[in-house]
Amino acid sequence: MAELRDSKSELEHLLPKEDSAKVEQVFSYLAWSAVCEPGDGFAGLLVSALGAAEALSTEIDDESSKLVREKLQASGLSTEAIDCFGIFEKAHYLARQRWKPRFSLTRVTAGIHRLENLKGFALTPQSSIWPRGFEDLGFHRPMAIWVRGNPESISKLNNSVAVVGSRGSTSYGEYATSSVVTSLVEKNLSIISGGAYGIDAVAHRTTLALRGNTVAVMAGGVDRLYPPGHADLLKRITETGAVFSELPPGSSPSKWRFLQRNRLIAAASQSSVVVEANWRSGALNTASHATALGREVFAIPGPISSPRSAGTNKLIADSRAQLILDGKDLLDRLGIESQVISKKQLEGLGAIETRVLDAIGFDSLEIAEICLESGLTRDEARFGLGNLESNGLIARRGNAWSKSQTTV
Repeated sequence: MAELRDSKSELEHLLPKEDSAKVEQVFSYLAWSAVCEPGDGFAGLLVSALGAAEALSTEIDDESSKLVREKLQASGLSTEAIDCFGIFEKAHYLARQRWKPRFSLTRVTAGIHRLENLKGFALTPQSSIWPRGFEDLGFHRPMAIWVRGNPESISKLNNSVAVVGSRGSTSYGEYATSSVVTSLVEKNLSIISGGAYGIDAVAHRTTLALRGNTVAVMAGGVDRLYPPGHADLLKRITETGAVFSELPPGSSPSKWRFLQRNRLIAAASQSSVVVEANWRSGALNTASHATALGREVFAIPGPISSPRSAGTNKLIADSRAQLILDGKDLLDRLGIESQVISKKQLEGLGAIETRVLDAIGFDSLEIAEICLESGLTRDEARFGLGNLESNGLIARRGNAWSKSQTTV
C-alpha cells in the first residue's frame, strides 16, 4: 500500500489552493474517500481517533493490528468503542482486505484532476463550510465531499429541509411538492434532494424557479450526473446551487451507494419531508436515517387507492412521520411564522394587481414574463408590482418576483 504515499511538496503541487499546514490532512481525507465505500464505519473509527493522515499512515505502513489498537487506546478511545464492529483484530483484517485493491495514488489524483476539469472543489471535515449535520453520523460520516457548484450553497445547508419522494410521482404529489417547497423557499430555507425523477425533480425545479438554493446529492461521482436524463437539470443546479458526492469523480452509482447517499440527505438537513413513496421507495430509507439522527420527519398523506402514497400513509399511521396538510402547516410545525393572504385582501385588489398576481402564480417571474402571461404593458405591470409589493403580497428576488405569502 506504500504507493499511496506522496511528499508534502508534491501534495502542495497537487492541491495548490490548500493551506500548506493542512495539505496532508486534506489529501488524506480525499484518499480515504477514494479507498473506502460510503458509510465505512471502521475507517471512520480510525480517522476519528487518529486523524486522517495518521490513520492513512498506519495502513500505508501496514502496521500490525496490535499496534493500531494501542494507538487507538492512547487516543482515549474506550475498549467498547474500539470493539464496536466486533473483535478489533478481525474487523481490521477484513477492512484491509476491502481497502487494499484501492490503495493507489493514481486513483486519488485522477479524482482530483477530474474535479479540477469540472471547476469543482472538495470539502473535508476541516473546511469552514463543512455541513455540521454530518457530524451526527459519527463514525459513518463522509470523509470528504466532492462538489460542483457554489460554495455558498453548501454553507446554507445548515438551514435546510430535505424533500424526497417517489420517482413515479403523480400530479397530486407534484402539486403537493411545489406547494411545500414554495413555502420553504419563501422563508429562505434551502432544499436538498437526490436529483432523481419524480418528486426530487419537482423539488429542485420549484426551488430554481423561485431563485432559491437547492442541492442535489449523487450516489456516484459528480462527473457522472445521474440519472442521465436529468443532466441538464443538474447542470442548472450547479449554476446557483450545488451537486455533490462523497465519492470521487469517476465513481459509478450502485444500489448500496444510493442507500448510503440517503443518509447524507437526512444528515445535511434539519428535517425531512416525504411527499409520495411506495412500499419500497428509497424515500422511506431517507426517512429512517432522519429518524435515527433525531431529525423531524414529515409526510403528506395520499389516497388509500394510490400505491404511490402507501409508504407515506404507513409512515403516518406508524407515527414515524408527522402528517402535514400543506406548506403553511409545515412552517407552523417547524416553528416558522407563516403569513397568509386573506380573501378580503384579494377582493380589495384592482384589476391590474389581480392580473399581475395571477400571472406570477407559484412561479418566480421577471417583468417580461409577467407582461407575456398577463397581457399588460411594462408600465402597467410595474404599477401592479409596486402596489402588490407595498402590500406585502409579493417579494422581489433579483430581477424576478414571486408571492411572499400563502393564499387561503
